[in-house]
Amino acid sequence: MSANTFGPARRLIVLGTVAGVAIGVVPVAASAEPAEASVPKNVIVLISDGGGYNQFDAARLYDAGASYQQVTVDPATGVVEHTPGTASQVYDSWPIQLGQSHYSANGRASYSPESAWGSFDWVASGATDSAAAGTALGTGVKTNNGVLGQRPSGEQLLTLGEQAQAVGKKVGLVTDVPFNHATPAGFIAHNDNRNDYHGLATEMIDSGADVLIGGGHPNYTDANAPRASHFGQGSWISQADFERVTTGQTDFTYIESKAQFDAVASGTDVPEKLFGLARVAETFQYNRPGLANDEVLPYTDPANTDVPSLETAADAALNVLEGDEGFFLMVEAGAVDWAGHANQTTRIVEEQQSFNAAVETVNEWVETNSSWDETLVIVTADHETGYLAGPGAGAETGWTPLTGQAGALPEVSWHSGGHTNALVPVYAKGAGSEVLDARATNWDSVRGAYLDNTDIGEAIFDLLGHAAPESESALGIEASVPLPASGGVLSLALPATEEPVAFAGDAAAQNAVLPEIVVSDTRNEAQAQGKGWTLAGSATDFVAGNRSFGAEHLAWAPRVVSSDAGAVAGGEATLDAPATLADADRVNRVGATVVSADLALTVPSEAKSGRYGSEITLTLFPKD
Repeated sequence: MSANTFGPARRLIVLGTVAGVAIGVVPVAASAEPAEASVPKNVIVLISDGGGYNQFDAARLYDAGASYQQVTVDPATGVVEHTPGTASQVYDSWPIQLGQSHYSANGRASYSPESAWGSFDWVASGATDSAAAGTALGTGVKTNNGVLGQRPSGEQLLTLGEQAQAVGKKVGLVTDVPFNHATPAGFIAHNDNRNDYHGLATEMIDSGADVLIGGGHPNYTDANAPRASHFGQGSWISQADFERVTTGQTDFTYIESKAQFDAVASGTDVPEKLFGLARVAETFQYNRPGLANDEVLPYTDPANTDVPSLETAADAALNVLEGDEGFFLMVEAGAVDWAGHANQTTRIVEEQQSFNAAVETVNEWVETNSSWDETLVIVTADHETGYLAGPGAGAETGWTPLTGQAGALPEVSWHSGGHTNALVPVYAKGAGSEVLDARATNWDSVRGAYLDNTDIGEAIFDLLGHAAPESESALGIEASVPLPASGGVLSLALPATEEPVAFAGDAAAQNAVLPEIVVSDTRNEAQAQGKGWTLAGSATDFVAGNRSFGAEHLAWAPRVVSSDAGAVAGGEATLDAPATLADADRVNRVGATVVSADLALTVPSEAKSGRYGSEITLTLFPKD
């Protein structure tokens, strides 16, 4: 993650007699400009649909007996404890590890760290659905729940699939749920009703995509058993579309058996374009018999045999898409969401493990057939489903960590049958991944730096670039608006005062005014790490040769002259110990604040005459 930049602590030096104060000046640190991003030839996005931090860790616990991103949070006190993490998945070592917010344009339509961790129930309502989240990831634009590829107003949006095609890249969409489900559709299709599956199937088949793989077969049950063709209500594809893809009336080569998928994945029979419809009614494995067995070990119930794995489907897609022009590929573990809705712990582990295997396949492909210098891989989720937490979690107890041992079901608790508004993880590696890091300007008190799902879509659009002009008489031009500078600082500017500020009064009580001091906070949320700032000061003893008296005789009454940051002045205090001059909370910290103080010196009766000197040291620091 990006390093946080704060200005160094500033010292206000007070030199002079009891009749004067001299002020020193410290320069302000300069901001750094963001580096130019590398441009990938290939972009691969892998989505664990419904996979929050705990879904990812449930599979880690089963695999390795150790978690990676577990926390204990008390909403009453705000105390956060991070469980020591152990990396066990390939993406755990990737350089970009962030959080992602994913609210839709309607519903709650926001994410607030204070609310999310201040009340256990807050994230459980107002969440996005997969259509709005898929659209945000696939277009960079928020829309309403249930809508695909369109603004809330109905205006059609450009999708990443369409942009990739426009710049000459191949496009593939792979899922282990119906091929035209909300997430894959969000990257290529447009519809105001995510449940118009026949309409979505037609549009996706005609979209020009090079690879479409998923479930939704009309002739098979979810037990991978043959059945009479089903094209009626609740079906995923119309009879007309099924006939044209299976009889060579499209550009796709059609496959459906596991052996056919294996052949493409192994590279022995790779077509130009591929439509793969696995022999299941909906999901590759999730809906197979035994779904009610939610306390047995994973894979206790026999798997569907004539069905490809998600990693095989991803491998097949990569073989079809690989080429000089590059490609965009989205791979979804869609049934993680289905298991979350059912609070099915056994199959959460199975489905997340299937996702992890697909990521490993992609990682291996990059390192064997491509390179990280030409391929960007992003691993994330579209939202969290089921409100999965550790044992004993709840409104009174707060958030507890998942626990468990390798080869055993993790100890968990479920708190919803729907989607939640909780942040989900993002892992990235490869060409252009630094753009995601630069866009993660928000800060969550528990998960750290985070970006929004629209940031991912926007970043990929930028990395794909623009199509060449269609006309030979046209000349393409391009302009770049840079990301915000990454070097925001918390800084303190002291006035350049050459003449002392004179104390006035009698021999026992003297007064002065602290010259105006400017605090400037240009940090973004991630750089601030959820912290405001405090400006504090203290003084040394007053000394004149071998004569002295203590700083407890110097006091100030702080005041805020002006503030863009809603800063609050500290209270009256003596300066023999650090005292607050002003502070600002994390919400209103940004901007310039001008502060001053009335200084009061009480000269002790035993003090001998002379010209005494002292120093007030001002310290500016981030505060919780």
